Amino acid sequence: MSVEQHIPNDQFLQKLTAFYRDSKIRGPRSVYVTMKPYDGRTKATPKANTFKEGDEVSCIFRAKWGSKKIATEVKAKEVNKFHTQYSAIIIAQMVNLEKRKKTEDEKKKTGATKA
Repeated sequence: MSVEQHIPNDQFLQKLTAFYRDSKIRGPRSVYVTMKPYDGRTKATPKANTFKEGDEVSCIFRAKWGSKKIATEVKAKEVNKFHTQYSAIIIAQMVNLEKRKKTEDEKKKTGATKA
């Protein structure tokens, strides 16, 4: 999928949930999610150019799992709704996180810094 083709927000959240579910089932692959400001341009611009006063700025969310990529554009008016749905997905996926066990060397280092 190219960057110019964005899927609807609801479909993005469904596929993101599927990415997380598949990453649990099919092995330890990471799901990468990025968020950036987006003004609708598809070509790169020089760094000196920034958003202008009249530009309608939105966010672009991209997710990657293995070789699969998805992207969606979230308009400024829909950010709060999208963020609550996205947060619910992230919180639901934190169930299987485990605290990493410290080795003896790490315990000694943290003990030395506290003293």
